[in-house]
Amino acid sequence: MPPGVLPVLFALWLSLLPLLKAGDLPTVDSMSTNTCISAKKLCLADFTCSSPFHYLENCFPFMASAPQKPENLEGCLEAAQKIQNSSLGSCRCQWRMKNQDTCLAIYWTIHSAYGLGNYNLGGSPYKEIVISRSRKFNHMDLFESGSISQSSSDLCLRSTTLCTLNDRCNKLRLAYGEVCSVARCQPLKCQQELRVFFEQVADNYAQALLFCPCDAGDDVCGARRRNTIAPSCSSPTKDPPNCLMLWETCLQDLLCRSRLADFQMHCGHMDPLGTCVGIQPGRCLKAYMGLIGTVMTPNYISNLSADVALSCSCQGSGNQLEECMRIQESFSRNPCLTKAIKTQMQVHHQLLSKSSPNTISQDSSQDLGDPSYSVDIPQDNNLAGRLQPWVPTISLSSFTLVLLLLPVLGHL
Repeated sequence: MPPGVLPVLFALWLSLLPLLKAGDLPTVDSMSTNTCISAKKLCLADFTCSSPFHYLENCFPFMASAPQKPENLEGCLEAAQKIQNSSLGSCRCQWRMKNQDTCLAIYWTIHSAYGLGNYNLGGSPYKEIVISRSRKFNHMDLFESGSISQSSSDLCLRSTTLCTLNDRCNKLRLAYGEVCSVARCQPLKCQQELRVFFEQVADNYAQALLFCPCDAGDDVCGARRRNTIAPSCSSPTKDPPNCLMLWETCLQDLLCRSRLADFQMHCGHMDPLGTCVGIQPGRCLKAYMGLIGTVMTPNYISNLSADVALSCSCQGSGNQLEECMRIQESFSRNPCLTKAIKTQMQVHHQLLSKSSPNTISQDSSQDLGDPSYSVDIPQDNNLAGRLQPWVPTISLSSFTLVLLLLPVLGHL
């Protein structure tokens, strides 16, 4: 081999190495730097931005209590207006980003004026996320494994079995089941593990468990669906608190407040006729699931109903009864949410039904109004991107190096 060829070949190998690791390339979303953390750094480097930002920090000491009107409200609103023209004005956070609490704290420092005696929280603190079709189940494994009889009509049992047969789903489900069981109930730990489950398990498994369809009057199936979130531990119904108290408690928590704002944005926008124009069913369901594990955890009202509600009441609301009812009915009488849940149940009826042993077809999904959307969220490790399929791309410099080496390699 001619001298000098080995170093050149090694350089070639290094240049081609990214192709072998193309699955780890970050997505456009994951490379985005306009989170509130990075925007704050830019703001603090500019006095015209840092001054009103520090002023706002003193206006709304967020974690101390639910937002209250500051003494100098006019000055606070003026500072908030100045911030809107800075890098912080349009900043958002990501669902699974590192230091999510820090990012959300910055966001709500800028937007804390929302919620001051106002039901509308003013929009979601989360970036727009990619909507994609949910993966299809090949649930013949249910029958081939002997885990379930083909004669079983309990589709919620089938969804549970599907989760059990998936290592990740089963592991995460067992984790919250252990701390949410009646015998070992630890409410705060239960809520935390529930959040972990619904954020980390694949959406098709989570939605199959939560939105599995039951035949009318099938109490056993309905109980399995309703108990998905272990309500006896995570949100007990005995002596339910007032919904206003839940609301105030939620506003004091960064994550709960953020998920509630996300729910309002993606499940609550209705026109004057009460229709849900522009609401994406899959995005609404993602926002709904995002609340599970917070004090605003919603659930089915009974084993025999697909209607959902918060675990709270409006008794003793006094002159705030109308406000309390509005909070309560944002779940119990929300046509956008009801439609999204109903549509998703139709999808899972086809996915899990014994009459469709392979998978639901693409056409069937479209016939149902395209409800089988799930949400792809960048896995979060310093905004590292989702694993991507291998893509045969090559940089111009790598291609040039290959051409230069062809004569050398031909003489080896």
